[in-house]
Amino acid sequence: MFSYVNPGISLDSILSKVTVFDILSTYLGVNELPICINNPCRKDDNPSLGLYYSSKYNTISYKDFATGETGNLFGLLMNLWNCSFDEVLKKIDNDINSLSPTTLQIKSKSKTHFKRTHSDLQVKIRDWEDYDDEFWHKYGLNREWLKFGDVYPISYIIIKKENNTQYIKAEKYAYVYVERKDGIVTLKVYQPYSERMKWLSKHDGSVIDLWTKIPKEGDNLIITSSRKDALCTWAITGIPCISFQGEGYWPKEHVIQQLKDRYKNIYVLFDNDFKSEVNHGQLFAQKLCDYFQLKNLTLPTELGEKDQSDLVKHYGPNKLKDVIMTLIEQSKNN
Repeated sequence: MFSYVNPGISLDSILSKVTVFDILSTYLGVNELPICINNPCRKDDNPSLGLYYSSKYNTISYKDFATGETGNLFGLLMNLWNCSFDEVLKKIDNDINSLSPTTLQIKSKSKTHFKRTHSDLQVKIRDWEDYDDEFWHKYGLNREWLKFGDVYPISYIIIKKENNTQYIKAEKYAYVYVERKDGIVTLKVYQPYSERMKWLSKHDGSVIDLWTKIPKEGDNLIITSSRKDALCTWAITGIPCISFQGEGYWPKEHVIQQLKDRYKNIYVLFDNDFKSEVNHGQLFAQKLCDYFQLKNLTLPTELGEKDQSDLVKHYGPNKLKDVIMTLIEQSKNN
């Protein structure tokens, strides 16, 4: 019944780990149903995309009242990311540890239901070691910048689910990203060399990394798809940066408008996935820029690096600064 990317990835396997509500909240920032939002797949000045939950089929469906188009959540993501159903499953599976359990409100005429999952992520912070400095130095970051960005080394990962608490010894290279959205602290664990738990997150799709760190206003702002790239770029160029929870996360209109009110120029600098069959990073970056009228920056393919941190690792910080400043200058003439 369901398509497979490989024997381990099917819709059934995805939904055994996360719910359709988690997927909806993470990628579209929606936390209540039914709702009508701006259609992220096209320029939509008046909210025309209706989203609703069908308990009979345990699915989230949509209808575009402007065009008459209908479908389900996965079809919507196919349109948004310009890819096949198999590729949607593959992306969700890749992001699986970043999809946070969601409390989603479902309203009906008679009562309001809440779909809930309960878990808590905690960590034990440890002291910085020389090998931590060596790891982050490759990406142009020192302890001062990491502390500014609320990045800390950890020794244990603690997962609490109802009456069960699980203590997991962190790998040698293990770090936590801390965010404070609306005064609520959430964590995201990053173990760069882990084969079993590289990411573990309680950030939902509405959390924007470094949002509380950027200046109130300025000339330029860069939006990236990871905190490591954001901090790396900010430290080296001096241009404030924020990051979404990954490529494919759709920001709310009022969030982008607020940034436009604060900054003269807003650039999107996502991965250049030139080695992949489909360059998802640039496809989504361009869609985001077209929709919100932002400026897309693409790392030169000839350098052979897909993101800023890898470029710094192989070419050094001065190269990244030169590349970004050149891209910004070129964008002024487009």
